[in-house]
Amino acid sequence: MPTGSDAASQTTAPTTTNGVGQVGEATFLDMHTGSPNYWPSVPVGSLRLWDTGTQWPLIETSSGQYDWSGLDGFVSAAQAHNVDLLFNLARTPTWASSDPTDSSCSYDVPGEGGPGQCDPPTDINGDGSGTDATWIAWVTALATRNGTTYNHTIKFYEVWNEWNISLFWNTSAAVNPATTAMLVRLEQDARCVISTPPAGFTCNSNSSLPPNGLNLDPGAQIVSPSPVGAGYPTSNLGNVAKQLGIYFSTQANGSSAMGGQFADVIGFHGYVGAQKGSGICPIPENVNSVVDDLAGTVASTPGEGSKPWFDTEDSWSQAESEGFTDQDRQAAFLARYLILQRSLGVERTYWYRWDSTNQYAGALWTSPSGPISEGGTAFGEMSNWLVGSTPTSACTPNGTVWTCAFSRPGGYQSLAVWDASQDCQNGDCTTTTFTIPTNVNYTMQRDIVGNETSVSGTTVPIGAKPILLETEPLP
Repeated sequence: MPTGSDAASQTTAPTTTNGVGQVGEATFLDMHTGSPNYWPSVPVGSLRLWDTGTQWPLIETSSGQYDWSGLDGFVSAAQAHNVDLLFNLARTPTWASSDPTDSSCSYDVPGEGGPGQCDPPTDINGDGSGTDATWIAWVTALATRNGTTYNHTIKFYEVWNEWNISLFWNTSAAVNPATTAMLVRLEQDARCVISTPPAGFTCNSNSSLPPNGLNLDPGAQIVSPSPVGAGYPTSNLGNVAKQLGIYFSTQANGSSAMGGQFADVIGFHGYVGAQKGSGICPIPENVNSVVDDLAGTVASTPGEGSKPWFDTEDSWSQAESEGFTDQDRQAAFLARYLILQRSLGVERTYWYRWDSTNQYAGALWTSPSGPISEGGTAFGEMSNWLVGSTPTSACTPNGTVWTCAFSRPGGYQSLAVWDASQDCQNGDCTTTTFTIPTNVNYTMQRDIVGNETSVSGTTVPIGAKPILLETEPLP
C-alpha cells in the first residue's frame, strides 16, 4: 500500500488489547451519511449526525425558533432501520455567536459552517463562567423533543466536534477567546439538562439549573468533545492523547469537576490520513499509535479508566488530495483499520462517510443509483467477520505480517492475516507466502468481498487485503 519510504507500515505490537475477550456488537460498525434518503446498503448499528443539515444553527434559526424538519427525517430513517443516533451538539448559530462576523468558520461541505459558528456563545466566558443560558436552552429543547417525539432515538449527545481545529472551535476568536474551560462548561450543562450530574458532583453553580439537573432524557449519554490527530508526519498521531490530556486537566469556573468527568463516553477521531497533496497513502496500522497514546492518557487520569471509547469519525480522510483513490488500496485500508480498532477495544467506530463525493472523504458508494465501491463491500464484509466474534488474541505483527485471532460460540475459530508491506492497485495485488499455523485446524479461507474457499496445503498467499482463515464456513 505505501507509495514511498515515508509511509512505512508500523511493525510493533500495540500495548492496548482491550478488545480481547469482548464480543463484537452490531454497534461497533457505524456510519455518517448526508441524507436520510441515502441510507447505507451495508449493516450499520448507529448513525452520527454531522454534516447532515441538522446542527444547532440550522435547527434554532433564531432565539427560541426551531425547525426540526431535517432532524425529523433522520430520526424516521433511523427508526425504520432500527439504529440509534449520536447527535453532535456543536456549532453556534450566528445570532448567538460571540463573533458573528467570523468568516473562518466556513468549510467545504455545502450548506455547513457559517459566520461565527466556530466561536462560543455570547453568554459564556473564557474561564467557563457566565450563564450559558443559550446553550442550556438549546440542549433543553433537543432533549425534550428526543423524549416526547423521537422515542429516545438519540442515545448519545456529543458536546463538540474537533475542538483542537480552529475551523470548528476558534481559539483566536476576537471576542471571548474559546478556551478549553468553555468546553468543560458546555459538557457540564449538557449533562445536567439531559440526565443528572455524576455521583459526588452538582451542576455548575453559574447555571440556572437545579443542583441535580433536569433529567429530561434519562438513559441517554454524553460523549466528551472529540479531538482529532493526523497521520503524517507520524508525530501528529499523538495529538488526540495530548488534547484529551489538556481537557481532562481543565476546570470550568463554578465547578470542582475536571473536563470529562461529566461525560459517559470518551470521544476521539481516529484519522491517520496524510497531509493534503503529500501523495502518501494513509497507513491503517497507525491507528494503533493513536489508541495506545489515548489509553495512556486515560490510565493516568482518575475516573476515566472505565469509560468506553468511541471513534466518532474516521476513514482514510480526503482521498483525492492524498493521492489515495485506488479502490483496491481503499478496501485494504478499511478492512485492516477496522479489525485493528476491534482488537484495541474501541467500542464504536463511525465511518465518514457513506455518500461523500466518489473517491473523497471515505466515500463507499459510486453514486445514488450505482454500485457501492470495493471499500463499501469490504465494510459490509467486516460486519460478517467482526460482529458476534470475540478476539482471542490481540492483533500482533511478525515483521510486516499481522495476525488477529477470533472465536465464536460452537467452536468456530478464525485468524485474520495480512502483509502490510504488500500493495494492491488496479487489480494487481502482490503477495507473500504465509505458513498456516498448525495449532488450529483451519480448513477454509475468506476474502474481504466474501468469497470463501477451501484451504489446501500448508501455506496461503497473503497481501495488503486481509484474508480470514477459518475452521469452518463463517456462520
